[in-house]
Amino acid sequence: MSEPDSETGKYHPAEGPGREPKANAVDIGEGHRLEFCQWQGETAGVIDWHRNKAGAWCCGWVAFKQSKWGLQFKSGDVGWDVIQREPLTLNPSLLCKTCGDHGFIRDGKWVKA
Repeated sequence: MSEPDSETGKYHPAEGPGREPKANAVDIGEGHRLEFCQWQGETAGVIDWHRNKAGAWCCGWVAFKQSKWGLQFKSGDVGWDVIQREPLTLNPSLLCKTCGDHGFIRDGKWVKA
């Protein structure tokens, strides 16, 4: 599993060639796949992989607010609330700043907004 940069707090999973989800990414439906990312021994968040309108892979980092990674930031309001881990439910919705894809992760499934 991947880790975000501990210095900058940023995660760039899609840089360089081969921009696609790893083989162990979890299919949550509607073309979305999640990669669970570890930091300091716990799940810090997920990478939400999805297809843009042209059909190419696009992705975004979704930090878990109450993870060790999220708690290290002064604002204390970094990331998404984990309502439940199994099956995964996050709040609020996810809006991709790159391609505009928008929806929710509810009961381990992608739900279009």
